[in-house]
Amino acid sequence: MKRKSCKKHPTSAVLILGGLCISLLYGALLISGGTKPVMPPLVAKESIEYWLYDEPGRVAGNISLQNREELDQLYRSLNHQPIWMDHYELSEAGHKLVRTLKHTASDEWKAYRYRVSKLQTEISRLSNQPKHAAAIDVLLTDAFINFAQQVLNNELLPNTGELDHPSFRKVAAPPATRVSSLDVISLLSQSLEQGKLHSLIGEMVPHHPGYERLTTELDRYQAIADSGLWFPLQQDLNIGIEDVHPQVPRLRWMLKTYGDLEPSKLAWLMPEEVEQDPLLMEQNYRNGDSNPAYVFDAATEEALQQYQLRNGLLATGRVDTATLNKLNVPPYFMAQRIALNMKRWRYLPKSMGDRYLLVNMADFRLDLIERGESTMNMKVIIGKSRRRTPVLAESISTVVMSPEWNVPHRIAMRDILPIAKQDPNYLTDHHFKVYAGWQNPAVEVDLENIDWEGFNSRENTYRLVQMPGEDNSLGNVKFVFPNDKSIYLHDTNHKELFAESMRALSSGCIRVEKPLELASALLQPQRWDQSRIEDTIGLRQTKAVSLAQPIPVYLMYWTTWVDDAGRLQIRDDVYQRDQINGESHKLDSIVL
Repeated sequence: MKRKSCKKHPTSAVLILGGLCISLLYGALLISGGTKPVMPPLVAKESIEYWLYDEPGRVAGNISLQNREELDQLYRSLNHQPIWMDHYELSEAGHKLVRTLKHTASDEWKAYRYRVSKLQTEISRLSNQPKHAAAIDVLLTDAFINFAQQVLNNELLPNTGELDHPSFRKVAAPPATRVSSLDVISLLSQSLEQGKLHSLIGEMVPHHPGYERLTTELDRYQAIADSGLWFPLQQDLNIGIEDVHPQVPRLRWMLKTYGDLEPSKLAWLMPEEVEQDPLLMEQNYRNGDSNPAYVFDAATEEALQQYQLRNGLLATGRVDTATLNKLNVPPYFMAQRIALNMKRWRYLPKSMGDRYLLVNMADFRLDLIERGESTMNMKVIIGKSRRRTPVLAESISTVVMSPEWNVPHRIAMRDILPIAKQDPNYLTDHHFKVYAGWQNPAVEVDLENIDWEGFNSRENTYRLVQMPGEDNSLGNVKFVFPNDKSIYLHDTNHKELFAESMRALSSGCIRVEKPLELASALLQPQRWDQSRIEDTIGLRQTKAVSLAQPIPVYLMYWTTWVDDAGRLQIRDDVYQRDQINGESHKLDSIVL
C-alpha cells in the first residue's frame, strides 16, 4: 500500500509567528507609552547648574534671575535637583504655584515680578528637554521667593493706607522684622524636608470659602477675555421683551457665558455652532428676519433680570442705560477687579470664629454669622465718600442702651456749630450740652453764655454731648469695639435713609437697620431679651452692658463676591477703591 505524502504548510506558521510578534510589539508600545520619560539626577543637576552659573541672565532665552544668590544656596542644599518639576512635567505643587501666581498678579495692582505670562508660555512648550524643564523650575523658585516675601510681609493687602482713616489695623500690621529672601529659602527648605511643599503653597492664600469661590469666577472671566469672542453691545441699544434686534444673539451669548442663561434654554432655537458665533449672526441679520434667534424672548428676559440683580440694578428685564454700561465692561477689567477683591480676604484671620458680625460696606449690609450660616441680615449705612469707613477687624465688647453722643471734634466744627451759630435754639432743641474740656467729670457750660472760640482753643476745647432721646443721632443703641477713630455700630434717628439704594451717608460709623434685634441677639446669652432692652431704653438713662463673650466684627469692602447660591455679585465701587489704573489705589502704597 502506497503511503500518502504529507505536504507542509509554512504559511500558517508564518502568520501565527507574525501575529505573535505584532502582539508583543503592540504590548511594548503600550507599556512604553504609559511610562513617563525620566530625567536622571545627573542630567537634572547639570541642567540646573547651567542656568544658575552659565546663563543666569538668559534663562529660557531672555529672563534674568532676580534672586540668584538665594537660588544658588537653595539648589546647592538640594544637590541641584528640581523642586517643582516631576521629571518633564509640573508636579502638583508646581501647578498650584502657577495658578496662585496667576491669580495674585491678575489685578496688575503692583509690579509683582512673577513673570507669569512668560512662565505660562514656557510651560505650554514643555517637552523632554532637560534644560527647558530646569529653566522652568528655576524661574518658578525665583517667582516663589518674591511672592512669599510679599505675602509674609503683608504687602498684598489693598487699601491699607487710606488718608481719611489711617487707623492702625492689627490684621494689617507689618511684621516686627521684615521677612527676607533668605527667610523664604529657609522656609522652603524646611517644607521640602518634611514633604509639605504643596501645603506651603496652600498656606500662602486665604482658605475662606469666599476666596475659593472667587478664584472660579476669576478663571471664568479670564477665559472669556482670552477667547477673543467678547465684543461690546452698541451704545444706543435699548431693548426688552419681544423686541427683535441683530444683537440679541450677542446679548444671549454674554448672559450664557456669565452664567445667567442656562444653555439648555436655547438648545431648540439654534444649532450649537451658530450660537457660538454671535458676530456672524449679527452680520447675517436682515430687516424682517423671522429667525427666533433675534427675538428677545422670556428666557432672555429672565436671565437679564438675574444679571441685573447680581449687579445691584433694578430688575427691569430691559437693556437700559445702566444695564448696558455693566454689560459693556470688558471681561479683562472684571478679572482685574475680582483679583483685587480676592486680596481683601487676606485681612481676615484664618478662623473667623463660630459666631461673628460681617459687614460688607460695598453691599451696605450686615450679617450675623453663626456656624457658617447667616442667621440675621440687615441694611447698613456707611461713611460718605469724604468720611469713608475703614476696613477693620475687631470685637464688640459692649452694648450701650440710650447712649449719649460725645460729638467728635471735627464733626462738631464742620456740621453742628455752623448751624448752632445761626440758630440760637438749635443746641437746646436737639438736647445738646457743652462741657469745658474732655476730662471726666467736666464743667458744663451755660449755652446762653457760650464762647464759640472755646471750641477752637487748644487749652480749653469744648466738648459737645447729645443727651439720650428720640432725636439722638446714635438712636437707642450703640455697639462698641476698640479703634482709634471712634468708629462703632449704632442705631439712627433717620431711619428713612435705609430706603435709599446708595447708603454711603454717615460720618464714618455704621448705622444698622435693626438695632434692637441685633442687641437682643448679642445679649441673649446674658438673659437680655428685646422686651428688657426696650424697657431699659425707655428709662432714658445710659446703660452699658459688657458682653460676657465679645463677638468679632469684620468691616470689609468687597465689590465682588460669590453668594451662597454660587452667583457672582457685583456692586458699585462707592469708595473708588477698585480703580486699579486710576488714582485711588496710589493711597495703598503707604505702609502702616
